Amino acid sequence: MKQWWYIPLALVILAVGVWVIHPPALRANGEDKHDAEEAEEKGGHAHVPAPLEYADLLIPPSVWTDQAMIARGKEIYTANCAVCHGEHGDGKGPAGLALPLKPSDFRDRHAVAEMRDNYWFWRASEGGTVGPFKSRGAAMPPWKGTRSVEDRYQGPHVPWEHPEMVQVGRDIYRMACVSCHGLDGRGDGSVGATLSPNRAPQPRDFTAGLFKLRSTPTGELPTTADLFRTVTEGIRSRGGPLTLGLSGYRIMPSFRHMPEEQRLELVEYVKSLNQEFWARQDVKTVPVPAPPPETPERIARGRQLYADAECWTCHGRSGRGDGPSAPTLKDQHDFPITATDLTEPSRFKNGATPQDVYRTVVTGLTGTPMPSSVGRSPVTQASGGKQWAR
Repeated sequence: MKQWWYIPLALVILAVGVWVIHPPALRANGEDKHDAEEAEEKGGHAHVPAPLEYADLLIPPSVWTDQAMIARGKEIYTANCAVCHGEHGDGKGPAGLALPLKPSDFRDRHAVAEMRDNYWFWRASEGGTVGPFKSRGAAMPPWKGTRSVEDRYQGPHVPWEHPEMVQVGRDIYRMACVSCHGLDGRGDGSVGATLSPNRAPQPRDFTAGLFKLRSTPTGELPTTADLFRTVTEGIRSRGGPLTLGLSGYRIMPSFRHMPEEQRLELVEYVKSLNQEFWARQDVKTVPVPAPPPETPERIARGRQLYADAECWTCHGRSGRGDGPSAPTLKDQHDFPITATDLTEPSRFKNGATPQDVYRTVVTGLTGTPMPSSVGRSPVTQASGGKQWAR
């Protein structure tokens, strides 16, 4: 009897072993076995966010009313998709019945409404070769190598935004962002003004459409990837007493600890605060080439460009942010703003890698005295100046 404690211990070990060998069935998005089985009966997939490279690839609205395009889509579907998804889109094609992951039922309006158009384009492009579908046994082939962009546009009509993502993003926003950016995203939160009292930077007004940290040309909205990078990295800047506890000289904290899917949902909500994100047709970004070799000649050329472009008037002759114009600088709201100390790369708002600095020089920082270099000097000159600024 002295060894009675071995019995419950053995049972616990046995239970853990069974769980490891046959863990509870979960969908890729974390739903339980009952929900997963119900979804599988409908041919359901995990409706995860499309990756960042597809986030801004929206299907042109004209696709949904172009009869020639619709006829072309039906032709492509019949030749390539019906064998699995079924002639009527019910997921019961002859080949699909034998697959471990049943093809989607396109007649399920609720499921279709959950998917944004960039999701459809992503799935048509990558097929089942990406997670979480690959790990679940998806057999859908990728079509990006065999079908044109126009061919991959075919699919059901979907809403301009993902309702569930926006709803979850709103909940995250209210927990993490309202105190600075305000309930309606106008930058008027109760705490925001105390982070940098009576000077820039102030919390962003998401409804105004002015964003400093972008990879897009001056005056244009940022990409989804730009917003995601800002949420992930935070913003480095000198602030007031309430910012002393923020790691790494930040006025906006990094949310890197937040799961990637939640950060994407938060970004979707932020985009929903300004309908211009969905009205734009094409998203153009400024190309960022690979950094050239750092040579004495290139650094000397950058030093000369720095002087010729009069960067020193704000940033100072030695780049310490102490130029003659620095005390007079103001942002678009007439708040005093500090010229960046170029000798402290860890404090650069838009990142400190060569690519980050290049992007900042070329695109500028909208709403601040920092202009875009486009039209002022060739791209190669901006590249040379960047090398010296490092």
